[in-house]
Amino acid sequence: MPISFSVVRQKLLVRLNTLDRAFERHILTPSVSRYVDRFALQEGLLSSLWQAWCEFCRDVVIGAVQGATTTTGIVVSSQAYAARTEAEIAYIAKQLAQQRNVTTIKPISGRYSEPTWGDVNKLNLIVTGLGPSNQQTLLSGFGGVTSIKDLQICRNASAHINGETIAEVRAARVRYLHTAFKHPSDTMRWIVPTTKDYLWRSWIDEMELVSDLATQ
Repeated sequence: MPISFSVVRQKLLVRLNTLDRAFERHILTPSVSRYVDRFALQEGLLSSLWQAWCEFCRDVVIGAVQGATTTTGIVVSSQAYAARTEAEIAYIAKQLAQQRNVTTIKPISGRYSEPTWGDVNKLNLIVTGLGPSNQQTLLSGFGGVTSIKDLQICRNASAHINGETIAEVRAARVRYLHTAFKHPSDTMRWIVPTTKDYLWRSWIDEMELVSDLATQ
């Protein structure tokens, strides 16, 4: 039975609302004063937001392949891979993300081996290779991602602090205002020039918009 993209998107929106309220509590009424505590809290918010995005992308792509009803009532699937299991589709997606030829197909060894679903550069390769009937809608929707790419940079730097990841965070500073940081997670407090609001808000808003476009 096809899954409902309306349900998939609603699950994302609920998670975004929960995380956004946590962000508001953290910014407006800080509950911690020590840097180590603040960084831990912010890193948790970054990681949770990134995971919510990745899970949405995974659900939409696998659903589009196996069979799904879009928010506009259209039933979609992949002619080539609709009969494949979720684990097999994940395996194919991993091969496509690494730009490898798909020859033999087998179940992936586990969720830990799956591609980074939220990485839009890999996502475009995966969607194109799997070829669901709503391929153009997915590519168009995910093609609108801009600030979420910086979420990926900042989350990775928070989870894996080293010279290379910190350099990527510093390179992203040119796009924002008030970009001082003691820890990569401080990026959520940077200001977007066009909106004069926190970068965190930009990530939330973009996820809401892209999820709407990709599920139609």
